[in-house]
Amino acid sequence: MCGLVGIFGGKGDPIERQEIVRRMAATLVHRGPDGEGYMHTDGCDFGFRRLAIIDVAADSPPYANEDRSIWSMANAEIYNSGEIIPELEARGHTLRTHVDTEVIPHLYEEYGIDLVDHLNGMFAFCVWDERKRTLLLGRDRTGEKPLFYWWNNGQLVFASELRAILAHPEAPKAVDPVAMRRYLLHDYFPAPLSPIAGIRKLPAGHVLTVRDGQLDVRCYWDLANFFDQPEIAAMSPAAIADEVDQRLALAVNRRRRADVPVGVFLSGGIDSSAILAYLADQIGPGVHAFSLGHTDQNFDESRFARDTARHFDADFNELVLTESDLAEGLRLVGQGFDEPLGDASIIPTHLLSRFAVKKVKVVLSGEGADELFAGYPTYIGNRVAGWYRKLPRGIRQNLVSGIRKLLPVSMGNVGADYLLSRFSAAAERDLVERHHTWFGSLRPERHEEILSATVVAALQTDDPFGSAKQRVAGKDFPDPLSVLLYSDFTMYLQDDLLTKVDRATMLASLEARTPFLDHEFTEFVAGIPSKLKLKGITTKAILRSAVRKRLPPEVLKRRKRGFNIPFSRWLLHGLGDQLRERFSAERVKARGLLDPVGVTHLIDEHMNSEADHRKPLFSLLALDLWCDATYGEGARVPIAGATAERPPTTT
Repeated sequence: MCGLVGIFGGKGDPIERQEIVRRMAATLVHRGPDGEGYMHTDGCDFGFRRLAIIDVAADSPPYANEDRSIWSMANAEIYNSGEIIPELEARGHTLRTHVDTEVIPHLYEEYGIDLVDHLNGMFAFCVWDERKRTLLLGRDRTGEKPLFYWWNNGQLVFASELRAILAHPEAPKAVDPVAMRRYLLHDYFPAPLSPIAGIRKLPAGHVLTVRDGQLDVRCYWDLANFFDQPEIAAMSPAAIADEVDQRLALAVNRRRRADVPVGVFLSGGIDSSAILAYLADQIGPGVHAFSLGHTDQNFDESRFARDTARHFDADFNELVLTESDLAEGLRLVGQGFDEPLGDASIIPTHLLSRFAVKKVKVVLSGEGADELFAGYPTYIGNRVAGWYRKLPRGIRQNLVSGIRKLLPVSMGNVGADYLLSRFSAAAERDLVERHHTWFGSLRPERHEEILSATVVAALQTDDPFGSAKQRVAGKDFPDPLSVLLYSDFTMYLQDDLLTKVDRATMLASLEARTPFLDHEFTEFVAGIPSKLKLKGITTKAILRSAVRKRLPPEVLKRRKRGFNIPFSRWLLHGLGDQLRERFSAERVKARGLLDPVGVTHLIDEHMNSEADHRKPLFSLLALDLWCDATYGEGARVPIAGATAERPPTTT
């Protein structure tokens, strides 16, 4: 994959602007170690770092149309470029390379802003139209590739990663209090928010244009438009399953195209095993499969991945992690955090990426299946909550006590109480709040305890669930499950899972591709009735039916697991002392972002086995590591006020 940066509009010395662009691009070498390219014209400066996947010998972007009036660069893989190129050539266009992203300036010449409708792929791109003095930015439909921007008095600064914008000498540095609260709730920053006030993410499925000093952001694709499809609902379950199978096979086939070696991340679960099955069917034995093992047997499920790889005669490559490996992974990821991310699985994902890149340059991964096919246990929990809420309060309390007695002893009192307290507390909330309380990290009632007084003062009128509610507001869904699927698809998938995969792989200069997110596939799956996705307590029911003939029976029965790490145990045995030192009262007070007493209380509760705070503690650790990398070791963090100017988001 690649990295792009740019400055458009504004004033200043041209030579100085060119140097700033080069400094910005230099922060993205990990995204593109194979080459660089620059374009400088009146009022517009681009910089690019290339990871060569298609036509590896070609020059690096930016690419131009025939008369060089339109320029573009893209962090992208355009999977249907093979169909687009003959169409462009038939219309008289001449392309200089076989690089898939060179189609973008020519598509713009034909279709203008609507070029996005012709792309099947993952992408973040910019187009400069010299004649119309117009800049266009676009991001793929599901948010596989990142794009940040800063709008400042008629000047737009943009980049693939936040760190590149922060390399601009005039970039804002103050933390956004609202974004920080969203992070405590969700473990990630929901688009368009970023950690920095004034810097925004372009949301997935959106385009941004700047012309005549005006910035406009609009949505061009929304999964919500595909949930109600009577023609799909009228199909038999068998016909739907067959269609899912055929469409997923096509999506995998599109994503294995490359001029470099391709492999697959294999966890042994349904999603990644299905991808391996399609690859093996399409290219035969010897598919490079990469999986993780753990010295901690409670987290080691590598035998399942090994058995699956053996079934398909794949080239199985296993990385066994020790606690020292995890510590090194935390150091590497901590140095490379582009924005805080409270997902501890970014550590093993990065370590596996460093391992895989020794053999391949591209991997296929299974993100998106859970959000499309209802794969999370919280979806079952929401149904249970519906029944629970109808019971009288006294019966509810007795029921919770009875369930606690039935839970396995192996969970321990803390694990059982943690799950039950989260369930019962959130069950009283409405659908959206309940789901994001379960799925999230730190419950809203504890935010003011953890955040500093300065941050809290800026949040007096803020609704912690504001991002989640805004995401589904005004949209028509056929049932509650569709609301939750859409919410997770546009939030958790976009801003946690895909962010994790992008940063973890790109830090290793490895490209990840996600077949389940082929937009033609997602549009069809969205229209499948919810009753075929979640049947009773069987998650991903229709997907299981679709791939049943391709997978060993034991894979279909396996419970959901990903590339997880024993973070809670790691805290209790080794990392806990480091955490206490990092979050000492003196250091937290000096940082100015969190409340020393509240943080100490959170750590004590976990370390004394009074509660399970593994998720919020990792989120706070990730936040502090990012602060060190952004502001300096232990340095004070500037905090924007409640009235800080906020740039446009969407229209």
